Amino acid sequence: MGVSRGGPVLTTDDVSGWNRAALAAVRALAGTPYRPVVTVSGPVSLAASSRWCTAVVRVPAGGRPGYAEALRRAVEDGGYAAVLPASDVALLALHDPSARLVDKEWLAPAALAAGLETLPGEVFDDLDALRRAAGRLGYPAIVKSVVKSGIENLQAVRVDSAADVEALAAGPGAVLVQPFVDRPMRAVSGVVWDGRLLAVCHQRYRRLWPRQAGVASAAETVPGDPELEEKVLALLSGHRGVFQVQLLGPYLVDVNPRVYGSMQLAVAAGANLPLIACEAAGGCLPDTVVRARPGVRYRWLEGDLRNLADGLRHGDAGWSDVVARLRERRAAYSVESLHDPRPAWTRVRGVVMSRARGGRGTA
Repeated sequence: MGVSRGGPVLTTDDVSGWNRAALAAVRALAGTPYRPVVTVSGPVSLAASSRWCTAVVRVPAGGRPGYAEALRRAVEDGGYAAVLPASDVALLALHDPSARLVDKEWLAPAALAAGLETLPGEVFDDLDALRRAAGRLGYPAIVKSVVKSGIENLQAVRVDSAADVEALAAGPGAVLVQPFVDRPMRAVSGVVWDGRLLAVCHQRYRRLWPRQAGVASAAETVPGDPELEEKVLALLSGHRGVFQVQLLGPYLVDVNPRVYGSMQLAVAAGANLPLIACEAAGGCLPDTVVRARPGVRYRWLEGDLRNLADGLRHGDAGWSDVVARLRERRAAYSVESLHDPRPAWTRVRGVVMSRARGGRGTA
């Protein structure tokens, strides 16, 4: 791979403070010549609480007035060896060319041009327009923001009736409605640079949280799919850095042209995506594609426990599932780490305080 150049690397945990992607990026650079720096906006940050975070930069909350200018100024003034955005909000604020990939209206035709199937969908100007059309929609369906530009935007959520649509809450902006498809979820992740695949990790999702339309609470690396890699490379034309492409069966459903939540799985499987991206930014590219080895498992423990509790509550899980989950110990964990315990304690305190105030905790 060549000699690494090192230096400070910026990642972002300034939307909610609970960004597991930013934490994974910080931990991935532990013991390397790179020094993680984290942008934060509130009193807590999982990434900033890591023992391997070397400095913090205070900015307004992601999506708020002044945020974009403050983040761009931090990047321009920091002399960073690399910048690893950890949210769509940060990508948009930095005017990153790859931000087009998080616009789901742009993504659908681009995916088809790359040979990837997509689900049909209908875009509404805002949530009020969607509510007016709720009576004619087909159910069940998935509703999500076309572009996630702030904390108020709508994450993917399943709706089963017009009443469910009426109960939705979200900030301004267009929303996309697609049919709910009960197919296995998988993803291909890696690093691309100047049209070349530098690293790749294929994973299957074993469990999700939320269960019907969520992110990986348990996942496992699987053997590669060269044909899929070629299509993904075509889709990501022009992108430089870490990426994750998510699919439901054959259907592309989302693209993260940045560091992402379950990235610790790729790192544990031998593909340190943040490190490879930092090295590439310094001109040091691997001679061959770095491939994650199959059979490595991952757990986001909080999400997996919520998945289990919800399954028990709805009768979809039993005590045999409880025993099986308790036996699942050999995995790369999202937040929990004996070598870096503060982020887990930070998260536990945050959930406890949120529930004490009458909230449900943030995911």
